[in-house]
Amino acid sequence: MNSLQKLWGQNTDKTYDVKPEEVMGFGRTLWQAIQHLLTASGANIVAPILMHVSASMALFTSGIATIIYILLVGVPAYMGTSFSYIAVISSVTTSDWGSLGMVGGGIIAAGLTTILIGLIIRFIGWQWINKLMPPVVLAMVVISIGLLLAPTAFTEAASNPILAIITFGLGVIFACKFKRNSFISALPILLAIVIGYLVALFTGQVDTTPIGAAPVFSLPKFVVPIFTAKVCVPMALVTATAVLMEHLGHLKGTGSIVGQDYMPRTWKSLVADGLANALSWSGTPSVTYGENMGVFAITRVFSLRVMMLAGVLAALAGFMGKLSPLILSIPSGVLGGATFLLFGMIAWSGFNLFQTEKIEMSKKSNQILVASMGSMMIVAILIEYLRPIIGSINTKDLSSVSTGLANSIHTLQNFTNTLQFGSFALPGLVAVSLVGIILHLILDWKEITAK
Repeated sequence: MNSLQKLWGQNTDKTYDVKPEEVMGFGRTLWQAIQHLLTASGANIVAPILMHVSASMALFTSGIATIIYILLVGVPAYMGTSFSYIAVISSVTTSDWGSLGMVGGGIIAAGLTTILIGLIIRFIGWQWINKLMPPVVLAMVVISIGLLLAPTAFTEAASNPILAIITFGLGVIFACKFKRNSFISALPILLAIVIGYLVALFTGQVDTTPIGAAPVFSLPKFVVPIFTAKVCVPMALVTATAVLMEHLGHLKGTGSIVGQDYMPRTWKSLVADGLANALSWSGTPSVTYGENMGVFAITRVFSLRVMMLAGVLAALAGFMGKLSPLILSIPSGVLGGATFLLFGMIAWSGFNLFQTEKIEMSKKSNQILVASMGSMMIVAILIEYLRPIIGSINTKDLSSVSTGLANSIHTLQNFTNTLQFGSFALPGLVAVSLVGIILHLILDWKEITAK
């Protein structure tokens, strides 16, 4: 037994507050890795479906990307599909002129953009990020990451409220009502999803036909990248705005949860992120995934070995033909209940920054920043909730309703297009971040230039 522990490299018996450099036993590490893999199922399964690309390839590339990121940066993180790219990629894959090769070229362009930004930061320093995005702005960005994802979790939960409540309740109970070093408290999300799935299975709410029809093994299918400005430019723009803000928020948020300052590794993190993204050209764009921050916040297990094993499992899963339909068969209600808890924990880590960073809320400029970014956040959340509900309603559908109701719906539709500029929809996270950065530059310009 001791020889096996030595071979694996186990150096701790802890199951709580496990530091990045610490290695638990293989069994505990495996269960934690599976929990992270299931948590990222929204990125690895749902997002590829919305993008009309291979889910198996997305699993494979996210696994390889995670391994690359952990080896190069040493920050606990999982690399999943960013939802910021869905609009651009789906417009390509569903068009008459688009192809998977063009998507591959766009993903490489996105990765190279991130690498370029990382190298620029390497030479000019990362401190300017603190000037542009002080702790109060970054705290609000992290809060936004969690709360802006809430509409997605709510929509999934609303599809089956009973399953969602069961899964959410189990997650809370497993996380809070058992001893910190127990098996149950270490795997609250995984256990909640598994039990929620079994409840759905025994009540006839799971379609297992696709699982049985899928092959046991399947080879990931690589594509030849095609570079066209029509795809590469929008992908690069999304990367330089939404994904960059998302990445910085993840890095700061993860650091606050772990209790370490990862901002000095910003350039290395961006370069590794970009490299991992570029190498994912046959699947989906792989970037640091916020949902897994929620797992860190709940389990307090930050071991890099866990994330490495999660990457290996995801890469292997790309060859397992039945795994993709198995994960896809998890009812939306179950995923909604689990992710609702996770997104809340991400938002909590942002609120926690106000304390750990000793943000002075008596300062007038900080009050204005929080109020303004919070207002923009509310607008963005409402848009995320309303857009899928009323976005598809057209004039013909309103011909049989009262004038007052029709006018109200038109008003709401105009509201949901507030962040729409032509065919480009400004992600809510970018809008919140831009409000914070611009106001900070205006309100604290003397303070910024004096540093």
